[in-house]
Amino acid sequence: MYKLKEIKDKNTWNNFIYENQFDFYSFLCSWEWTEFQEKTWNDVLKFGIFKPHPTSPQGEELIGILPLIIKRAKRWTYLFAPHTPLVSKKLKVESWKWKGKDSETSSEWQENQSYFLDVLEDILPELKKIAKEQKANFIRFNSPVKNTKESKQNFKKLGFIDAPMHEHAEDTHLLDLTKSEEELLANIKKKDRYYINRAIKEWVEIVKGNTPEQKEILTKMHIEHSKKVGYHPFSEKFINYLYDVFWDNITTISARYEWEVESILMTIKFWKTCVYYIATSDIKHPKFSPNYLCQWEAIKQAKADGCEIYNFWGVSPDDNPTHPIAWVTKFKRKFGWYDYSLLHAQDLVTSPKYWFNWIIETLRRKKRGYYYKKPK
Repeated sequence: MYKLKEIKDKNTWNNFIYENQFDFYSFLCSWEWTEFQEKTWNDVLKFGIFKPHPTSPQGEELIGILPLIIKRAKRWTYLFAPHTPLVSKKLKVESWKWKGKDSETSSEWQENQSYFLDVLEDILPELKKIAKEQKANFIRFNSPVKNTKESKQNFKKLGFIDAPMHEHAEDTHLLDLTKSEEELLANIKKKDRYYINRAIKEWVEIVKGNTPEQKEILTKMHIEHSKKVGYHPFSEKFINYLYDVFWDNITTISARYEWEVESILMTIKFWKTCVYYIATSDIKHPKFSPNYLCQWEAIKQAKADGCEIYNFWGVSPDDNPTHPIAWVTKFKRKFGWYDYSLLHAQDLVTSPKYWFNWIIETLRRKKRGYYYKKPK
């Protein structure tokens, strides 16, 4: 019933996302992200998911998008779908009515993913064929579905297994920007609001703009900070490509005290969601840590730009202080609101060579200390 057909038009792709009220999406779903991948030497298959539509002039209707990034390494190749496929909620409504139900406000409606499964099941033979053509060892989905037992079971029915390692943020922390600025500030604990107010009183300077100086400072501090804390940084080339592709949707903000940058961050906006993507700091005045003021200014800017969700990106799945990102998770959650967990990345094995990759990634995950939240 459904078929894949490559989309070659940016507006068709992005407008599909704009016109559908998806529960979760990010800049990883955007056309711009596919362009970024191509800049970093990854081929991308930009598929639309279509179904027959007799009254349409084209005889078909776009009901979903599915970018497949072809990741090639020395020992394996795989197809990767970041925060996709995105499938129109029209199918969800049709599926719900077909079952004889009319309430679209119940918790059962909210958790219903059967329509998503139907589409994925239908296009799976075509995906396997594409994997074979590309000599891919597996297909990995970092899907935008909630981390529920139903979602996990649905993928399992189709032959998917848990990926040994995540690719992008799966446990995230979201801030509702439809609230007033006063409500957002009040939701921050009194002690943490103090840092914001104290930084203002101490004349911490906020600088906004994607200037060459800001880009250079962000890149240099990010790499230096990674050495101190012990995480794998983005390369200078990676960051430059982000600016090249997402320039109009990137905001760079730094907090400076006595002419020295103590905190700097980058956010990436796509439609109504703003993602806090790269940040780094060199705090010399912890009594009024400029990190808090810098983050607060980023939140206000996202709201002023018309965003409805501020996505703090990755957080740890619990409050375990030994988790690799426990330190930054604690900071992100201080700004209030709620965690949002996506289903852990799912792999469809298409070659026995996959298991070599599975061993390598499993060892890497264990060495880094990552683990994932169980579906509820």
